[in-house]
Amino acid sequence: MSGGNPPMIPRAGNGFCPFVAIPPRLTFTADIEPNPADPTGRRHLAATAALLDLLEESGARGTFFILGEVAEDAPWLVRDIAARGHEVASHGHTHRPLETLGPAGLRAEAGRARATLQHHSGQPVPGFRAPFFSLTARTEWAAAVIAEAGHAYSSSVLPARGFGHGHPTAPRRPFAWTLDRAELLEIPVPLARLGPARLPFLGGMYLRYLPAWDLRAMAGRLEGPLAWTYCHPYDIDVEEPFRRAPGLGLLSSAFLWANRRNTLHRLRALLRGRTSVPLAERLDEARALAGLPPQSKGSAEEATAAADW
Repeated sequence: MSGGNPPMIPRAGNGFCPFVAIPPRLTFTADIEPNPADPTGRRHLAATAALLDLLEESGARGTFFILGEVAEDAPWLVRDIAARGHEVASHGHTHRPLETLGPAGLRAEAGRARATLQHHSGQPVPGFRAPFFSLTARTEWAAAVIAEAGHAYSSSVLPARGFGHGHPTAPRRPFAWTLDRAELLEIPVPLARLGPARLPFLGGMYLRYLPAWDLRAMAGRLEGPLAWTYCHPYDIDVEEPFRRAPGLGLLSSAFLWANRRNTLHRLRALLRGRTSVPLAERLDEARALAGLPPQSKGSAEEATAAADW
């Protein structure tokens, strides 16, 4: 397998587990994108391979939201993800927020990424996740574009205030966007309260940095019954040397780089004793939570085929 040697995966201990209250069924998700601090632009390939090994070790399957440009550069990685039984989903083509792309840019990128991912994976691509969870009150126009590109669901909304992006007035459970010509199911980021704040504690920097006792308290306050976690390849790349990321100061770059060993331990603890299945296999569950009828197999296939050309 190309892309370098997979990063070392440290073993988790058998001590305090902060996730005892998390439901027994969840979904592991990952956003497959390069680390902006990596001058080679290649470390995410080996780190993704390490994530795949972690899931195999745990008997888990998940959803991988992959950038189209990553798929074009490393089609073997998309094939490997699909061959291991995981869902291939779209993270757009380039890692740019929706407000930067605009409607025309998103339309072009969403179509290109979906076609590329379907071609290399040999499977439908019903899912989409906007970079930076950038589907906000200012970019709700994107829901129609995502649906028109052929996606059945989006996982692009952080229904709280966040760093840079957030949609605090959005529902905190799956919901359907109100669209004229298509239907799009939204599966927002799971949240829990910590003091006055609602945080997406099951992924990213929150999973990496929050103290274990806070995570355990928040697990008991999970808002919404559909639990999923998220991470990036660099979140587990414990061997990457420190570098200042372009456009970030030293402190922000250090925050992006440090504490990665925590992510591995905590992902392993989340997966232990639970069943993880791709989001595409939970769509009827999500639709029921959104007050929608189940989507028949025939209608799902027709919706996918209709957007191919």
